[in-house]
Amino acid sequence: MAKIVFWSPEEGKTGCTHVAIAVSSLMGITHKTSSLLIDANSNAKKIASSYTMYEDLMNANSFNDTNLGMNAIMRLIKSNKLSPDIIQNYSKPVLKGRLDILYSAIANTTTEKRENLLSMPLIAKNADEVYDLVFIDLPKTTTDDSAIRVMEQADIIVCVIPQEIEKLSNSLKKINGIDSIKEKQKIFVLGDYESGSKYNIFNVKLKYKIPEPCYVLPHNYLFTDACNDGNVLDYLYRNINAPAKDYNGDFILRATEIVEEIVKILKIKE
Repeated sequence: MAKIVFWSPEEGKTGCTHVAIAVSSLMGITHKTSSLLIDANSNAKKIASSYTMYEDLMNANSFNDTNLGMNAIMRLIKSNKLSPDIIQNYSKPVLKGRLDILYSAIANTTTEKRENLLSMPLIAKNADEVYDLVFIDLPKTTTDDSAIRVMEQADIIVCVIPQEIEKLSNSLKKINGIDSIKEKQKIFVLGDYESGSKYNIFNVKLKYKIPEPCYVLPHNYLFTDACNDGNVLDYLYRNINAPAKDYNGDFILRATEIVEEIVKILKIKE
């Protein structure tokens, strides 16, 4: 039905993957849609270990298993055997019928990383046939043609930008500098957001003329801990009804605002 890409033009701690995890998980919790979250970052472990304890994944050799996740998918692409159903078979369900995740691929060289990204449009196209929503967490700062091709095929690009002023201006220039995505539907998100900063969302939007829609995802150490402990879903379920003024309630509210913006743009109906 639709492909949503999460991407940040800045290196460092922008919170991009945390935005992808929070938004895709809350979409699965709050809406009757079937979704797939793809980790397009080669050799990455953050998404997988947010839903399963890192030690358990290591003990099961999940990150090196060629019959799991993107490792298996890349092998099937090379043998010309990829199909929509196969993608579902090699994804891990984390919310039954609502959210699956596709582990990242192993890549030992720059060439292999590029091959993985070049295959992403084909993978997303096949996944789009069996899932209502396909979320893709792209490598940060990547602007080569393989990553841009993924963004060109997206229905929505979630651009995660830093709150730091010296990086913020540079981020917007990079985003605006990619001609082929200028007309793409975008959602801007200030990641790892600190509301008490002088450079809050209102001042930043005014100063840098960031177009709507623009949202924030606050820094929340308990959410980060939950991701590190492999129980992000428990954290979200535990706090889903927390008051908006509560530390965790504010985080859930802000993430839900992004979810509802996606629902509005895509005209998702229950």
